[in-house]
Amino acid sequence: MRSASDVLPPPIPPAEQVRRLVEANRVEEARRYVQELLAQGDTSVEGWAKVLRPPRVVPSPDRARSDFAADYAWLRENRQAYLDRWVALQDGELLDADIALRALIERLTERGQIDGAFIVQVD
Repeated sequence: MRSASDVLPPPIPPAEQVRRLVEANRVEEARRYVQELLAQGDTSVEGWAKVLRPPRVVPSPDRARSDFAADYAWLRENRQAYLDRWVALQDGELLDADIALRALIERLTERGQIDGAFIVQVD
Protein backbone atom coordinates (compact mmCIF):
# COMPACT_ATOMS: atom_id res chain seq x y z
CA MET A 1 0.00 0.00 0.00
CA ARG A 2 1.24 3.49 -0.83
CA SER A 3 1.69 6.12 1.83
CA ALA A 4 0.53 9.73 1.54
CA SER A 5 4.12 10.84 0.96
CA ASP A 6 4.27 8.58 -2.12
CA VAL A 7 1.21 10.28 -3.65
CA LEU A 8 1.77 13.97 -2.86
CA PRO A 9 4.66 15.85 -4.41
CA PRO A 10 7.04 17.51 -1.97
CA PRO A 11 6.00 21.03 -1.00
CA ILE A 12 7.49 23.89 -2.97
CA PRO A 13 9.92 25.96 -0.89
CA PRO A 14 8.61 29.53 -0.35
CA ALA A 15 11.47 31.20 -2.23
CA GLU A 16 10.83 28.92 -5.21
CA GLN A 17 7.12 29.77 -5.10
CA VAL A 18 7.98 33.49 -5.14
CA ARG A 19 10.29 32.96 -8.12
CA ARG A 20 7.53 31.15 -10.00
CA LEU A 21 5.07 33.96 -9.31
CA VAL A 22 7.53 36.58 -10.54
CA GLU A 23 8.35 34.59 -13.67
CA ALA A 24 4.61 34.34 -14.36
CA ASN A 25 4.44 38.16 -14.13
CA ARG A 26 2.33 37.94 -10.97
CA VAL A 27 4.47 40.45 -9.08
CA GLU A 28 1.74 41.92 -6.88
CA GLU A 29 0.75 38.43 -5.77
CA ALA A 30 4.40 37.63 -5.06
CA ARG A 31 4.70 40.82 -2.96
CA ARG A 32 1.65 39.85 -0.88
CA TYR A 33 2.90 36.28 -0.45
CA VAL A 34 6.33 37.50 0.70
CA GLN A 35 4.74 39.90 3.20
CA GLU A 36 2.56 37.09 4.58
CA LEU A 37 5.59 34.82 5.00
CA LEU A 38 7.61 37.54 6.72
CA ALA A 39 4.69 38.23 9.08
CA GLN A 40 4.76 34.52 9.97
CA GLY A 41 8.48 34.77 10.73
CA ASP A 42 9.76 33.04 7.58
CA THR A 43 13.10 34.71 6.84
CA SER A 44 13.82 32.60 3.75
CA VAL A 45 12.24 35.27 1.53
CA GLU A 46 13.95 38.37 2.93
CA GLY A 47 15.96 38.75 -0.27
CA TRP A 48 12.76 38.66 -2.29
CA ALA A 49 11.25 41.33 -0.04
CA LYS A 50 14.05 43.69 -1.08
CA VAL A 51 13.82 42.78 -4.77
CA LEU A 52 10.04 43.16 -4.86
CA ARG A 53 9.92 46.40 -2.89
CA PRO A 54 7.96 48.97 -4.92
CA PRO A 55 10.19 51.59 -6.55
CA ARG A 56 10.77 54.85 -4.72
CA VAL A 57 10.90 58.19 -6.42
CA VAL A 58 13.53 60.40 -4.86
CA PRO A 59 13.62 63.93 -6.18
CA SER A 60 17.07 65.20 -7.00
CA PRO A 61 18.32 68.29 -5.21
CA ASP A 62 17.62 71.61 -6.87
CA ARG A 63 19.73 71.91 -9.97
CA ALA A 64 20.00 74.52 -12.64
CA ARG A 65 16.73 74.65 -14.48
CA SER A 66 16.30 75.49 -18.11
CA ASP A 67 13.58 77.49 -19.85
CA PHE A 68 11.98 74.63 -21.74
CA ALA A 69 9.66 76.94 -23.69
CA ALA A 70 12.73 78.65 -25.15
CA ASP A 71 14.34 75.25 -25.85
CA TYR A 72 11.25 74.06 -27.74
CA ALA A 73 11.15 77.31 -29.71
CA TRP A 74 14.80 76.74 -30.69
CA LEU A 75 13.93 73.21 -31.82
CA ARG A 76 11.03 74.43 -33.96
CA GLU A 77 13.25 77.04 -35.63
CA ASN A 78 16.36 74.86 -36.14
CA ARG A 79 14.96 71.38 -36.59
CA GLN A 80 15.89 70.93 -40.24
CA ALA A 81 19.54 71.89 -39.71
CA TYR A 82 20.00 69.34 -36.90
CA LEU A 83 17.96 66.33 -38.09
CA ASP A 84 19.20 63.00 -36.68
CA ARG A 85 21.65 64.76 -34.35
CA TRP A 86 21.70 65.05 -30.59
CA VAL A 87 21.48 68.64 -29.37
CA ALA A 88 22.06 70.11 -25.94
CA LEU A 89 20.07 73.24 -25.19
CA GLN A 90 19.72 75.55 -22.24
CA ASP A 91 17.37 78.52 -22.09
CA GLY A 92 16.93 78.45 -25.85
CA GLU A 93 20.66 78.45 -26.59
CA LEU A 94 22.52 75.65 -28.35
CA LEU A 95 25.28 74.34 -26.07
CA ASP A 96 26.55 71.65 -28.44
CA ALA A 97 25.45 69.03 -30.98
CA ASP A 98 26.73 65.65 -32.18
CA ILE A 99 25.56 62.53 -33.98
CA ALA A 100 26.79 60.48 -30.98
CA LEU A 101 25.07 60.97 -27.63
CA ARG A 102 28.02 59.69 -25.60
CA ALA A 103 30.46 62.16 -27.21
CA LEU A 104 28.04 65.03 -26.61
CA ILE A 105 27.59 64.15 -22.95
CA GLU A 106 31.34 63.78 -22.42
CA ARG A 107 32.02 67.26 -23.86
CA LEU A 108 29.23 68.85 -21.83
CA THR A 109 30.52 67.18 -18.68
CA GLU A 110 34.10 68.31 -19.34
CA ARG A 111 32.91 71.89 -19.79
CA GLY A 112 30.63 71.76 -16.73
CA GLN A 113 27.50 72.32 -18.83
CA ILE A 114 25.68 69.05 -18.21
CA ASP A 115 23.55 70.30 -15.28
CA GLY A 116 20.40 71.92 -16.56
CA ALA A 117 21.04 70.94 -20.19
CA PHE A 118 18.09 69.73 -22.22
CA ILE A 119 19.41 66.93 -24.44
CA VAL A 120 17.28 65.54 -27.22
CA GLN A 121 17.68 63.77 -30.55
CA VAL A 122 16.16 65.84 -33.33
CA ASP A 123 13.89 63.82 -35.59
